[in-house]
Amino acid sequence: MKIGEHVRTRRKEMGFSLRELGEQTGVSASFLSQVENDQVSPSLNSLQSIATALQVPMFYFLNDVPGGEIVRADKRGKLYFADSKIGYDLLTPNFSRQMMAFFIHMDPHACRIAQPLAKPTEQWMHVCQGSMEIQIGEETHTLAAGDTIYFDGDLLREFKSICDEELIIICCITPPVL
Repeated sequence: MKIGEHVRTRRKEMGFSLRELGEQTGVSASFLSQVENDQVSPSLNSLQSIATALQVPMFYFLNDVPGGEIVRADKRGKLYFADSKIGYDLLTPNFSRQMMAFFIHMDPHACRIAQPLAKPTEQWMHVCQGSMEIQIGEETHTLAAGDTIYFDGDLLREFKSICDEELIIICCITPPVL
């Protein structure tokens, strides 16, 4: 995952020093420098914090996906995080529209604690394979393959795989801030 150049470019566009960005994200300036120089890959939480501070979707840091309105299966933007056992495949071509869609792939029993997003969202998830548990506000729901949930994004607390196979979810968010 070569995201460093995109992080550096956006940080400079926003007028932030490494130290200022570090203060907003809770990571050190030296770590951010290593990210920008592609010496380390940030964790899922770190990349989400960087994206939020820089006011862009996390997928912004991918190389541009060619193809205009069509996203070919072999050309999708992908973000995978071995430390969290979660991966994302971008299904929409860019962030100029009102919605973004992506696959979420989770290893068996992986968990994702929600991070605050840059702005309020509406989200929709459809379980394609496996089963999951999702906490929205104070309520916890169990969803199996074929089930769908729609919710206000700021109420998402966590979601996790509760199966022994890969969990695959299609997720749509509006506006595109993830």
